[in-house]
Amino acid sequence: MKRVKTYIPGLDEMLKGGLIQGRNILLSGPCGSGKSTLAMQFLYNGVMKNGEPGLYVTLEEQKEKIYQDMALFGMDLKKAELTKQFHLIGGPAATVKTYMDKVDANMTHIIREVEEVVKKNKIKRVVIDSINLMTMLLKTDDERRRALASLANSLSNLGCTSMLLSETKENSMDLSRYGIEEFIVDGVIVLYLMRQGSIFVPGIIVRKMRGSDHDKEIRVYKITSKGIEVYPTETSFADV
Repeated sequence: MKRVKTYIPGLDEMLKGGLIQGRNILLSGPCGSGKSTLAMQFLYNGVMKNGEPGLYVTLEEQKEKIYQDMALFGMDLKKAELTKQFHLIGGPAATVKTYMDKVDANMTHIIREVEEVVKKNKIKRVVIDSINLMTMLLKTDDERRRALASLANSLSNLGCTSMLLSETKENSMDLSRYGIEEFIVDGVIVLYLMRQGSIFVPGIIVRKMRGSDHDKEIRVYKITSKGIEVYPTETSFADV
């Protein structure tokens, strides 16, 4: 099976060469763990290193703020946009919810919009930031499961390698917000921030990757001026 390199230092080593093409990956972690940074590196590297069209779907942050924040990690999204290979859609969750309430829309409308952009621009890499903000528009776990399955299947059928971001509770070992997301996706990568005294110790683990071997240890990672860097030979939480 063809591998899709993230080009994130140390992560591809944990993944035994990269992600499997066309699979959807749940990327979860608490606030401040670096989920958006890691996911944007995945997209940005695909555009700038491989010329692979990427789509970032945000339901929370404004475009200008995302561009400013990612510039701090050496990612020039304006330059990426000029290649016509980088695409961003979405806006604040409140705006999306207001729109959906007005037109009596549902998750299907969001999925269809993503599909149209993917097809039009021949997108190969997709990031949804975050699925928490999409599923909060739904009322039951059954509705969330069906909507996420529809989204994941759609992206896979279109040949996209995708990262679906999920916020988890602080100082927990949870894999997702509702406990159902990890069963729908093909792979799960978790970022942890565990309190040890007065500091939070970061750790990253590949908890699941269908069809592929992977590192099963919790490894050390850091958020640097160049983004996320993983240390695939250093074990985290050794004393926890």
